[in-house]
Amino acid sequence: MQKILKKSLQIIALAVPMTLVGVGSLQANTIEQNPTAQTQDWSRYITSDRLNALMQRNNGVQIIDIRSKKYVKKGMIPGAVWMPFADWRGPKERPGQPPTEEELEAMLGANGLRLDQPIVVHNQSGKTLSTGRAAIVYWILKSSGADNIAILNGGFKAWQSAELPEAITPITPAPIDVDLTIRRDWWADPVHIFGVASSQSKGAILDARLEMQVKKSAKTGKPLQSMPMAQYISASFFINQLSTSQLSASGQDKFVEALEARGIQLDDGFLISVCQTGELSALSWFYASEIVGLENVLYYPDALQGWRSDGGLMFGLNTETGS
Repeated sequence: MQKILKKSLQIIALAVPMTLVGVGSLQANTIEQNPTAQTQDWSRYITSDRLNALMQRNNGVQIIDIRSKKYVKKGMIPGAVWMPFADWRGPKERPGQPPTEEELEAMLGANGLRLDQPIVVHNQSGKTLSTGRAAIVYWILKSSGADNIAILNGGFKAWQSAELPEAITPITPAPIDVDLTIRRDWWADPVHIFGVASSQSKGAILDARLEMQVKKSAKTGKPLQSMPMAQYISASFFINQLSTSQLSASGQDKFVEALEARGIQLDDGFLISVCQTGELSALSWFYASEIVGLENVLYYPDALQGWRSDGGLMFGLNTETGS
């Protein structure tokens, strides 16, 4: 079986050449003044107070509320557009499948969302899965061409805790025409996975599932299964450190050192983030790519559920180095 796997991986990896991007550069966490939106010092992970201040002086900030209906009925951020998380996901049998270009154009256009103006995405709370869902929407918007995107730190609960104004209904903007082209710069596919797993490409595959999943596995005696060569670091490792203060040369160095201490060796290769259904790996992608600033972090949207459905090989996951 191992010989067959190795041969298959080599054939697939060699069939499609890949170009690697260096790890060393930092992405900007703030942007210059946007002539359209008149927004300064845009943060990828924005606080409620900061968002409120931006809203007071700038009506160009667009807010996407991705919560379920039961939460929306209890209050909203004024001016928010309601686009539930389910609308951003694929069918039940393949939830990690992102919307197509045509579907995104229709969805964004129907809600009057402009990709050239700042967008803030929020869910209900700052919990790991909740933030991960916001990170999926962030990733889709970034891949669609939006530049100035942010996740609301702490979600709607943080907005309420700050005792900021609330609305009882979402707004309904006038529809617009949206023409976009999906960029795959931050998008991992099976070719990337096979390349890293077969050592044809430099990089690491990071499994970001939660500690409770590991504990459940240990309790039942059934080892967690993951992609070939995947290494484990729980999503809590990222959520516990989620702070824009990480965006600095020293912050990046510390993060890389933390990865290396847990067995993740980048060596100027890809860091591919995966999990069971996508939320946890989106969070780890968001932290490593958008907060710390590594350029070559990729998110695998189909997640392990899609990988398994396509007949992808699964191996026992070593969780000893997780934290």
